[in-house]
Amino acid sequence: MNKKNIIIVSLNGDDNSGGVERVVFYLKNILSQKFDVLILKREGKQGKFDKIFYPLIFSIKLYFYQNSIIISNSWQSYLFPVNFSIHHGTTAGFMKNAVVYLKKSLFLSWMEKISAKRAKKVIAVSENCRNELINIHGITPEKIIVLNNFVDEHLFYPNSHEEQSDKIKILFSGRLEERKGLSSILELAQFIEGSDKFQLKIAVNSIQNCNFFSFFKNTIIFQNLDINGMRDFYNSGDVFYFPTKYEGFSMATLEALACGIPVIGTGFAIPQELRQYEFVSVAENLDIKNILQKIECLKNKYVKKRCEIFNIIKKDFGIEQYTKKLYQIIEE
Repeated sequence: MNKKNIIIVSLNGDDNSGGVERVVFYLKNILSQKFDVLILKREGKQGKFDKIFYPLIFSIKLYFYQNSIIISNSWQSYLFPVNFSIHHGTTAGFMKNAVVYLKKSLFLSWMEKISAKRAKKVIAVSENCRNELINIHGITPEKIIVLNNFVDEHLFYPNSHEEQSDKIKILFSGRLEERKGLSSILELAQFIEGSDKFQLKIAVNSIQNCNFFSFFKNTIIFQNLDINGMRDFYNSGDVFYFPTKYEGFSMATLEALACGIPVIGTGFAIPQELRQYEFVSVAENLDIKNILQKIECLKNKYVKKRCEIFNIIKKDFGIEQYTKKLYQIIEE
């Protein structure tokens, strides 16, 4: 008996770099165990109008795959009624919370609304994303399935030999842009510059705004780390600080937790699904002194409990439980 085909629409493919691409990478690997999987993606170099051109092309191409199960990432094939449209947050929610109003963002928001309305089922990566789809885009609640993002516990885990230091090492990973909380990160770096108690370590995959931190002796920047390098990066710290203004369901938060590192950040850094755990702390509208106090408390409480954090995250957000839930959704 031939395997049924699955088509995954992903503009940037499955290169395991960005959050969406990483999810697609794992979707392909997991679903390939039972299905023949094909990825529709951009061909050639990135172009200025790709986000307009490719969704149209993908929507047309999908009419030749109507006997397949089609999984798309939100607006990327918005004109075709796919089986499952995955929403990693909403552009409308991003604009509202990150205070970004661009014509292209407004257009993407309209496209994601159309994609969700036309899809047979909508997969939201968090309860917050589900609520945005309902309240902002008017999507029928019964149509939406919440499938939280996950972390690969085979790649992110505590190192057996933890580095010892007198300084409390605060971690941040992601683009140094305002959406990710650049102002707060910069304020933290400036505040601890004269301190012998704290050190800030930043991992980025872009040089954007790295120059803002060039002359800080208590801030270290790591660029373009691979997966193994990121695991070592998380393990080198005591607490992960994430003042992001908007996330669907943060992969960085899950990766840090899987390495046994407690997390402090905004409500978007720590979504509703994670707030039951004592090793996370939602810190909104606090000054740097209070944030550093919370960071020190988290460090002292969990410095010897990294394996405990790992085991909890593996059970609740590891790849095994995700695989079971994904197959239940696809085969329903």
